[in-house]
Amino acid sequence: MGSQQTLTGPDLARGVALDSLEEGEPLLGHFQDEAVLLVRRGTAIFAAGAVCTHYSGPLAEGLVVGETIRCPWHHACFSLRTGEALAAPALNALATYRTEVRADRVHVVEKIAGHPQHAAPVAQPGSIVIVGAGAAGSAAAEMLRRRGYTGELTLIDADRDAPYDRPNLSKDYLAGSASAEWLPLWPSDFCTQHNIT
Repeated sequence: MGSQQTLTGPDLARGVALDSLEEGEPLLGHFQDEAVLLVRRGTAIFAAGAVCTHYSGPLAEGLVVGETIRCPWHHACFSLRTGEALAAPALNALATYRTEVRADRVHVVEKIAGHPQHAAPVAQPGSIVIVGAGAAGSAAAEMLRRRGYTGELTLIDADRDAPYDRPNLSKDYLAGSASAEWLPLWPSDFCTQHNIT
């Protein structure tokens, strides 16, 4: 959160040799001033943002499993195909990009707008209470809404200022190297917009 990654590696708009992509090994590059990683899985080539949306971890150093990538710092998990944040502590999706193979070179050609929406589950409980508004509780609430849960949703926490980024508070904020604006996990109107108490 709040830090920028230096752009390194090849300009992916210019392309990289297809045979330079090792199966399941992220290749760090950049596209239009954004850090982007390429991952080859069989015949599919995925391009996604290279910075974890939780704490700006370097995803190019992460672990690829199937069509997912895990951040090496706090193990947030993302879909390489859609960018969706699949597991806490990440709350926000990664950007994804369209690729083309031309003359044995892989090119990133455009950023893909939007992320997939999920249909509401068939059977839903009338209400859900989540105890704890840290990264895991917040991610659970956000995922429930993203997956279409429409019932009553309540977060309970002893800290009335939750949810905020507790690792960022205990590491960077108290050290004086992070601003208070970096601490909230959600924008101030998130709970109102998503009907979360």
